[in-house]
Amino acid sequence: MNNKILSAYLPKTYQYKAEDLSLEICLQSNPFDLDPEALFALALRKNRRRRFLFVSKVLGKHIPVNPLLPLLAGAALAVQYAKVLLGIEHPCYAAIIQALKTKQQMSEVFETLITKPLMAPPEKTLFIGFAETATALGHSVFSLFDNACYLHTTREEIPCLKPELDFREEHSHAVNHRCYVMNNAELKTAQTIVFIDDELTTGSTVLNIIRAIHRQYPKKNYVILSLLDWRSAEHRARFKQMQSELGTKIQALSLMGGEFKYSDSAKEQSANVNPSWEPQIFGQLSQEEGKPLPEPHFISNYFPFDESELVAVYSQDSSGWLNKTPYLRLTGRFGLSWSNHQKSISLARKIGRKLKLMRQGSKTLCLGTGEFMYFPMLISTYMGEGVSFHSTTRSPIYTVSRTDYAIKNGCSFPCPEDPGIINYVYNLPENYYDEVYFFMEREVRRERLYPLQQIIQAKGIFRAVFVICSSSPERRFLSDPKNPTAANP
Repeated sequence: MNNKILSAYLPKTYQYKAEDLSLEICLQSNPFDLDPEALFALALRKNRRRRFLFVSKVLGKHIPVNPLLPLLAGAALAVQYAKVLLGIEHPCYAAIIQALKTKQQMSEVFETLITKPLMAPPEKTLFIGFAETATALGHSVFSLFDNACYLHTTREEIPCLKPELDFREEHSHAVNHRCYVMNNAELKTAQTIVFIDDELTTGSTVLNIIRAIHRQYPKKNYVILSLLDWRSAEHRARFKQMQSELGTKIQALSLMGGEFKYSDSAKEQSANVNPSWEPQIFGQLSQEEGKPLPEPHFISNYFPFDESELVAVYSQDSSGWLNKTPYLRLTGRFGLSWSNHQKSISLARKIGRKLKLMRQGSKTLCLGTGEFMYFPMLISTYMGEGVSFHSTTRSPIYTVSRTDYAIKNGCSFPCPEDPGIINYVYNLPENYYDEVYFFMEREVRRERLYPLQQIIQAKGIFRAVFVICSSSPERRFLSDPKNPTAANP
């Protein structure tokens, strides 16, 4: 990716190039004077609907980061929302922005954030983060407010629950979004709903969920917070049109915004694709003879959740296997109050400090899985120096080993929760990390973790620790993939 600044003051124009795709951004909004190169980079994704991807450098998804950085990015959005739309300036406002820009004093600022009195929205507010990329970002925004609740959308299918909301993200690799709530009172009674996403390009996904909510529980205020907002004048007009149509207010804030135009010399999705751009494939569900994998360590006894902190519903994968391991309420997938969120902070601190004592290397990678990002990220902040964090993803992206390209390498593997879904992990350099801590929300069959062990082996990582946050009532790993009913005694 090459970029060039063409003007000195806003609006500024930046030019980016990723192989056969050229993109020009006209930067019109940058309230905190952030460096675009510190906020995002460009990549090509395998998607006919939209080939380009703005890859965030502060999200902790595709690019490994200090785990405090995404938490502060969410805090920056939170204090911007509080100041601009609520008229409340958080006492840490300037310190948050300074830490985000310089990457200095991040731990001190974060610890102050979670001990300072919180900002209370003047009316009951529900924060909704978008899966899978913005589940942690949404949670980190919500964490600064009391008198509020949090919910994130999900791609999970939970047969025993009916989604309260069901809507689509048309341009995505996985178009269906759902919202499951154990109690719909928060949706009913919230006067303002705040949506959080990493990026707005057209805003269609937000418009889709606003329609879905407004049909059942009409609100007077909707707010969209995003790291980046690239909506064109035409797309912004659609928001104004919906505002008039529904008789409501829709406002949007971002850390950076503007418009872009692009040209794509590839006539088809497959055009000019170099085979070396494909992520390396790992897919075996059994160990290869003569190639010993790193001995895995399994941790599941650091999580003393009581029944009120678990959601005892099952999921079904594409093979028909039922996983009866409870979900965690603290993720926000089923709705989360601020008081329950507070429990997760003290628990993450306790677990992080225990895991810190287990570390055997100076360079440690902590990996979240899919939508399960915020709690592992929080734990990682207490695991000491030399810790990097990012997450697996469903997003298929081309890899190019070049310093100015966002996704330099990648591995694909069957999702441990559902081998019928392909997952990816990107920007995992060879012979760099000493160990990896792989965080999973729920227990899965142990043989489904073999592909991950193979990736860890291929990357020259000597130690693998699988941190299982929630175990099944039987507390056992099943090992017969040909007998899915074995999970259902």
